Amino acid sequence: MKNRRTMIAYAVFILILLLIAIYLYYSFVTQEQKQEESTAILKAKQTAGLVATERTWKSVWDHTYWIVEGTDAEKRKIMVWIPFQTVQDGPDIPQQGTEGVHSELLQNGVSEEQMRTAIMSANPDLEIVRLLPGFYKGEDVWQLFYTNSTGYYYQFYKFTDGSPVGTPFSLPNTLR
Repeated sequence: MKNRRTMIAYAVFILILLLIAIYLYYSFVTQEQKQEESTAILKAKQTAGLVATERTWKSVWDHTYWIVEGTDAEKRKIMVWIPFQTVQDGPDIPQQGTEGVHSELLQNGVSEEQMRTAIMSANPDLEIVRLLPGFYKGEDVWQLFYTNSTGYYYQFYKFTDGSPVGTPFSLPNTLR
């Protein structure tokens, strides 16, 4: 009986150690990403006057951008695009000054919900894998990653009016 209790205590102790190790590993792996996100939020608050942050996204296509959605002092929803530059052996950092930082009232563009609705009504046979704001060919866009019966694709839509930018990019070797 005593031996069984000892075994249970050891098993619980090992399980707790394993959970702590997993948490520490996860914290270590996501450390740079969290640092970049915090820097982007701070930059958005400084340059666009955000007082509250709702969501953030990291977009990597031609360049790395962090996009921050939040509200200003007048309680208007704003999206802020912040360009980042790559740093070797460390987290990416925002570009110096306000160069490249762009903010737009959400009411002046297409919201995520509106974009999803427009995409699905125009293409009911596709499945949206991911839709996030980004920056493509010098403009603010919605970056759609989707799948249909022929494979996986990327398509960009203008943030301002939801119109497509270019043609879809197909991923190689993705036939279903």
